[in-house]
Amino acid sequence: MIHMKTQDVQKLGIFLLKGLIIGIVATQALDKTSELLQDELDPKIRKRENKTRGNRQAYEVAVSRMAGLFNRKLSREEERRWGWRFHKAFGISGGYQYLALRQKNPKAGKWVGLPFGLLFFVVVDETMNYLLKLTPGPTHFPLQSHARGAIAHLAYGVAAESTARALERLPDLAVKEDREQLFQSAA
Repeated sequence: MIHMKTQDVQKLGIFLLKGLIIGIVATQALDKTSELLQDELDPKIRKRENKTRGNRQAYEVAVSRMAGLFNRKLSREEERRWGWRFHKAFGISGGYQYLALRQKNPKAGKWVGLPFGLLFFVVVDETMNYLLKLTPGPTHFPLQSHARGAIAHLAYGVAAESTARALERLPDLAVKEDREQLFQSAA
């Protein structure tokens, strides 16, 4: 059995909560930015992009393959639903990565999350999706698709850093002295 000090458990709990919040906010920023840019995209370019990836998102292909590992075939609707959930979970996990990076290197926030967002885009969208054969290679997509992805991921990075900064300003309720002081000042 693993034994942890109460303070360590509290720190872990705070890390998990902060990472979750950062991930949720940053993923929403990415999705909304991408949607806004997608709405402004020329329908011909959107059609070409959809055709290039076989009318399936990379995350839909990923969940379909994962289901296949368990000899399960997903319907198109299940692929869409579980793919979207996978996309959200993957984005949220980036919140933990960003928080860990900031804790390890406090200067990481200096550029307001832009390098993290750009790196997330290059590593995941431009590289891993292709290497895992979730999408055709980057050269198969129009420039506008890359621009939209890059801008959306930059929004992810900025939202992650902005949220991390906002969370730093909140009182740390897990520390007993702070909690007691907070409740005394509220009375």
